[in-house]
Amino acid sequence: MLFQQGLRLEFLLSLMLSIWTRTTFAENSSGVYTPALGGQQQVLAWAGSDGVDISVQDEYFKLSLKTELKKRLSSEARILLPGEDGFAALDARYTNYQRPLYIAAIQVADEKDVIETVNYARSRGIQFAARSGGHSLTSSLRRIKNAIVIDMRQLNSIKYNEKKKQMTVGGGIQTGEFANATFAKGMEVTVGSCPCTGVLGISLGAGIGRLQGKYGYLNDNMVSVRILLANGTVIEASKELNQDLFWALRGAGHNFGIALEATYQVYPQLNDGKHFVVDFEFGLDKVEEIFEAVNAVSSPMPKEVAVFVIGRRRGANGQPTININLVYSGPEKEAEPFVKRFDAISPVWKDAKVATWDALPWSTYNGLNNILCTPEGWARFPIKNFYAANVKRYDIPTMRAYFDAWQDMNQKYNGEAIFSIMFESFPQQRIREIADDETAYPWRHGSDHFLMIEAAYKNPVDEELLNEWLSKQQDAFIATSGYDRLQQYINYGHGSKDPPESLYGYEPWRLEKLRRLKKQYDPEGWFNGYQPFVDEGELDGE
Repeated sequence: MLFQQGLRLEFLLSLMLSIWTRTTFAENSSGVYTPALGGQQQVLAWAGSDGVDISVQDEYFKLSLKTELKKRLSSEARILLPGEDGFAALDARYTNYQRPLYIAAIQVADEKDVIETVNYARSRGIQFAARSGGHSLTSSLRRIKNAIVIDMRQLNSIKYNEKKKQMTVGGGIQTGEFANATFAKGMEVTVGSCPCTGVLGISLGAGIGRLQGKYGYLNDNMVSVRILLANGTVIEASKELNQDLFWALRGAGHNFGIALEATYQVYPQLNDGKHFVVDFEFGLDKVEEIFEAVNAVSSPMPKEVAVFVIGRRRGANGQPTININLVYSGPEKEAEPFVKRFDAISPVWKDAKVATWDALPWSTYNGLNNILCTPEGWARFPIKNFYAANVKRYDIPTMRAYFDAWQDMNQKYNGEAIFSIMFESFPQQRIREIADDETAYPWRHGSDHFLMIEAAYKNPVDEELLNEWLSKQQDAFIATSGYDRLQQYINYGHGSKDPPESLYGYEPWRLEKLRRLKKQYDPEGWFNGYQPFVDEGELDGE
């Protein structure tokens, strides 16, 4: 964006004198600005008389950035540059596929540090992004380059209002911490299945999960949120304050600011917070029977039931298997009809246990999250390309074709690339009691099942082929989805192929309202990295 590019040029010129005296450039070297291509920010560069460009991402730029920020931030804040101890941990992500690129990481100690970092970055024309869990999957974040990452993890306050039955949490809280604190108070609410995702980031999209049939999405239970806008102001949004913004934040919130704190309504635990958890594994010869059973359980799915489908390249029998994870949020006895339906398909392996609500993310599908929630686990296959689609019902021939292709790809790549599957089937009762226009999330009647597929690899040599394969599978899901178009959860959007309507709704009024609010609250597009719905050319200064 021209506005941001101009600020970056100003910053460049302000450093010229100090850099001049410390370099061996030719006497007639000068600061040259390379205009952006396609409306995106580009790296500012020095150009010497020999025509060789030297990026501003050199030590002078970085040290100057660190020196200037140090004057603004608290003594507890950490400012880390690439190569320094601690930077890699803050730069680590679940996936490096078309990832954002950072020249500095700020580990903030308090809200004021977040505000000062944003004000500084904006004044210098430097992009920025907030980080809590490091799980953002979308490739739309590739737009964020030569940026500052703001690590929010120290904003980890948790407060419980017993009278109102509300939990207020800081912007750095992760799902597992939120679940533990809520469970300790004898309460519960919808949370996601992954314990190391940021709570506020998840709920800005919606916050789907196993208990949504009882309580709605997590952001249906958001009472209020304090959000930092790009201009450095902090405002509160709720049903009483800034109502239109509050509507937008619940379903498209990443486009408007950084959530510093949010309050959620929570509910007394049912069945003492105990859930009956059963994991089954089946051979691939059972594909038809498995998905017929899931369709039957889902028509409609009781509010106590949730089903996950996981593909295992090597299951308990040493062969490719399909893992069905069934969770019943109630007594074991009441779960019997659903368990028997899958028992009848003759699993090759089965495990059943009672787990408390807060332990579910760690104990389900054979403890897979114990790997997925560590930087060491992320690093095993650091590049992960991810596609998703919602379906109304599982189409049996499509499922057979997909699992045959999935097995072929795993055999072809033989561990050099791993092909993962996670299909989520949740109850809809409370979701559909809430009006469609209550929040910006558009798919209350269009997300019966969430299908996610992923290719994970170390070497990008076949990246284009893998992307084509994933995209082809997504096309097959869409064609037989029952919706006749791509509909998907914003937090699962690929970020390249999906149009804004697939994330924010095909009814024209939805994007019209979001774009009107974008011009009001972020007219320069500082928060245009995560699943943007405004083209760069529509922003101020273009």
